[in-house]
Amino acid sequence: MQPLVQRTWALRGQTPCLRHSAKRLRRVSAIGMVSISPQRRRLGCYFLLDAENSIDEVLVVAVLRQARRHFRGPLIVLWDSLQSHRSAFVRNYLADAPDILLEYFPSYAPELNPVEYLWADSKNHDLAQFCPHDADELLNATEKALSLKRNDQHRIAGYIRQTKLPLRLHRATLSI
Repeated sequence: MQPLVQRTWALRGQTPCLRHSAKRLRRVSAIGMVSISPQRRRLGCYFLLDAENSIDEVLVVAVLRQARRHFRGPLIVLWDSLQSHRSAFVRNYLADAPDILLEYFPSYAPELNPVEYLWADSKNHDLAQFCPHDADELLNATEKALSLKRNDQHRIAGYIRQTKLPLRLHRATLSI
């Protein structure tokens, strides 16, 4: 990851300078989900980071298996049209998992996906002006930034509200 440079403040005549090695670092791949409990009282934020591999169909199925173990009852999964989501391997897994219902976002509509707001919040606030020396340092910083958001009900509710999707959340618990 090259440093994500954001506008900042500094004393007049003291321009901030980010120092980093010019070589391109390995990247950190991420897969994540935002969950809403059936009673709409609890929100969750789950993610998996990998500095070695890109997100592929094997990892997508592993995450779906983990979600089935974690959540009771049927799952409704809203996701984008990423190639690994539509692969034959994933379709074969889903054929044997009737308790997972799929809904797709429109072709290119990241503004409807609450996870995109999680990624943007982390990149633009927690990781802005961050110059990692290697992929492991980037992985650790990203893990820390996302972990702080994991149980923040109001922040997760904000990501959902940003989408403008017609999802109703329990007002007493989330004060939305």
